[in-house]
Amino acid sequence: MSEERVILVTGSSRGIGAGLAVGFAQAGFRVVINYAASAAEAEQVRREIGEERALAIQADVSQRGDVQAMFERIDQVFGRVDVLINNAGINRDGPFMEMTDAQWDRVLATNLTGTFICSQEFARRYTGDEGHIINMGATTAFRGRKNGANYCSAKAGIVTLTKCMALELAPRIRVNCIIPGLIDTEELRTRYHLDEPERLAQMVGTVPMGRLGTPDDMFRMISFIVCDSEYITGQNFFVNGGYVMI
Repeated sequence: MSEERVILVTGSSRGIGAGLAVGFAQAGFRVVINYAASAAEAEQVRREIGEERALAIQADVSQRGDVQAMFERIDQVFGRVDVLINNAGINRDGPFMEMTDAQWDRVLATNLTGTFICSQEFARRYTGDEGHIINMGATTAFRGRKNGANYCSAKAGIVTLTKCMALELAPRIRVNCIIPGLIDTEELRTRYHLDEPERLAQMVGTVPMGRLGTPDDMFRMISFIVCDSEYITGQNFFVNGGYVMI
């Protein structure tokens, strides 16, 4: 078993998750790349990291059996997981009055239930005394938004779940929540049509720091918590350039 720490990043075949996977690999971690359907993209991230340092595993985080099988595979290859980043998430937007049960259930299952299942399976297996769980919240967990009742509710649940887990898992496992702002990913650019210069300028104008965030901004915050902090748990960390101040 390697003495290097092992980190599992769910939903890490693209976007923020992929950036975190690469960042932690460069910081000396062995990395598990989790994906639901994007096998080719996950393999691309694994090759970028180096096949000897990374493992790509398909698993639907909302399914207990998938998550258990994922942890069993990690144990076979790396022997353990030291850090879990619950990054997997989806949107299924729609007006509140028209939102279907399926739209509600799927978003809650992936974002909130997935965080619960992965965290529980991690905590049941972790035997050390310096473990970390990092959850992904959202600014809309605090202020809401139109057409996103399912997503906002799931993220609000994650904020509170973080506190509950922090209380119950301390001191062996510290649990914190990252609240990203406008992070420059393909999903953000597609959703808000940021290939159009006017739309991009308008969005950047809402951020006091004068730019979109990057996956590296996220990595540096999480790296501080995981690698440098010793007395932090149950907290929310806003990485948004002042876009939202709470």
